[in-house]
Amino acid sequence: MEAKVIIVSVVKSNKSENNVWAVGITGEEQEQAYCKSAWKAMKFAFLLKKQTGLYIEDDSLKMLSEEIARQKAAAAEAEQPAEQEAQPEVPAEVQQPEAEAKPKKARKPRAKKAQVEQLAVQAAESAGLIAFM
Repeated sequence: MEAKVIIVSVVKSNKSENNVWAVGITGEEQEQAYCKSAWKAMKFAFLLKKQTGLYIEDDSLKMLSEEIARQKAAAAEAEQPAEQEAQPEVPAEVQQPEAEAKPKKARKPRAKKAQVEQLAVQAAESAGLIAFM
């Protein structure tokens, strides 16, 4: 009798044109779960491994790893042209330094120390607290 292992396979979705990853255990009629991405299928396979104590088939791990690497490479290629298009090339003569381009925050004017002291003395004199000799 063959030992039970966790297998992952690609199946055709009947709801759309996309492929779906089926995660299951050998010897069982029904699959454990259907996942939309290879990354989620790998996560579920490792979760199932932890719960059941079964091993994941080597071919399934290899296939999932290759698919995840291919998707990451495709995503990296898609990001590079988008970044280049977002920043149009401008000659160095026309570019302004970032420090000059950003406006500085306006600060509130501070009252001078002498003015503050004078106001305090006037308030004290009016209250009759200070007497001059």
